[in-house]
Amino acid sequence: MPQAQERFALELVERFPPLGKNIDFYYDGPEDFLAHVFFGIEVTREVVAAYVADVGAVPIEGGLDWRGVLDFLNRCLQSGDRTVRVVIGTSFLFRLPTPGQEGYGIVDELDDELARLFEAARPNG
Repeated sequence: MPQAQERFALELVERFPPLGKNIDFYYDGPEDFLAHVFFGIEVTREVVAAYVADVGAVPIEGGLDWRGVLDFLNRCLQSGDRTVRVVIGTSFLFRLPTPGQEGYGIVDELDDELARLFEAARPNG
């Protein structure tokens, strides 16, 4: 039975298939899913790239619904699973662009729980 972090990631890629193209690379053995690495490298990069393309009016073919991903992550935070919260906070939100970097505007798109956790993870933006 997969652990909460792995179930969370698998549900994410089921809903947003563009995020799953490299998920197999994030297994360190048959039962060890590296959720923090997957979110820190793959998910954050893809979501920010989709955001940048959208606000720049340069759609990416087979593009990712970045708003849908943010909504999904927000709902997952509301579920209250501590391990999922840690993955979202440290491996997604903490790795978003910093002020002055391309794509930083995505932080203004964070709702409810995501915005609160972002403020806690990165109080200076």
